[in-house]
Amino acid sequence: MLQVNKDETKSWYLTLTEKTTIANPTYLFSVTQRQSNTISNFIMPDVSSYKERYNEFVFQEGVTAELYTGEFMYKVYAQTSPSNLNPSLADELVEEGILKVNDSFSTTSYTPNLTEKIYE
Repeated sequence: MLQVNKDETKSWYLTLTEKTTIANPTYLFSVTQRQSNTISNFIMPDVSSYKERYNEFVFQEGVTAELYTGEFMYKVYAQTSPSNLNPSLADELVEEGILKVNDSFSTTSYTPNLTEKIYE
């Protein structure tokens, strides 16, 4: 399961190279919100140092894609095109799973100034 908080930058580590059959692929991500069936498609560059071991993608919520809070089904496609955003035109599906987008909460703490009076 992939996770990200709203307005957060997070690295995702996947193993896609071992499932990819094309040379020098571009990876297309397609995420579908489970409640509303809203679909977002985007391309992220693979920034990993050792692509034969793992694939690293840096997702910045609100910049890479604007996603609602909740659960999504994600699919990753390998393709030769560096700009295609249509999953039906991609070369092959290499992974699918669940993506969870959480709210980013900021907490405020309050420390009261108490004055105690004792009466006899």
